[in-house]
Amino acid sequence: MADYRTEEEQIELIKKWWNENGKAIVIGTLVSLVVFFGWTTWQSHQRARNESAADLYQQMLNASQLTENSEKVAGFAEQLRKEFPDTTYGVFAALQLAKDAVAASDLPRAASLLEWARAQKPDPSLVPLISFRLAQVQYAQGEFDKALASIPSIKDGDTWQVVFSELRGDIYRAQKKFGEARDSYNAALKNAGTSSDQEQRANIETKLSGLPNPATSAPSAPEEVK
Repeated sequence: MADYRTEEEQIELIKKWWNENGKAIVIGTLVSLVVFFGWTTWQSHQRARNESAADLYQQMLNASQLTENSEKVAGFAEQLRKEFPDTTYGVFAALQLAKDAVAASDLPRAASLLEWARAQKPDPSLVPLISFRLAQVQYAQGEFDKALASIPSIKDGDTWQVVFSELRGDIYRAQKKFGEARDSYNAALKNAGTSSDQEQRANIETKLSGLPNPATSAPSAPEEVK
């Protein structure tokens, strides 16, 4: 009889515990399942999107091999940018469109596309390239302050340091800020290689030695965006 009572008490304890905790366990389990399957579904969706974007980008590359397909290339690029803005392919498409806009001397459109590409928060490895091209376009438009603001801070020794410092020097030279231009060109020379970059060094040295007296010189014209 004592055993029965003990067993009955255990059952009552289990029922009480279930009433107090059972719902929380069920809800917690359901939430975990929803999160797991939701994450799995999201990953599958992202893979499918990336595959579709990659396929469309390949079509754009194939079309770009034929000079008569420039409109088709632009169509693929615009589709990528609008349908897959959150992918690297969408950013690549914007860069292609910006390059074509520069070739067509449509600098405002090129700047707009590059600003869009930067706003997508692309892979960090692409940020210096986008920033450099945007600063070049803004410089060519005579928007010197915007161009300077578009140049990111780069640590000494970074591979982008040379071109950013040189471009900063070009902008300061155009603004007749010859002291700042000299500092920028010297920074570029400091980070330029001594053997494999002879042509680049020579170009910077020519700009540096050609800096005129600020009191007597007129501003230099922006150089053509390449």
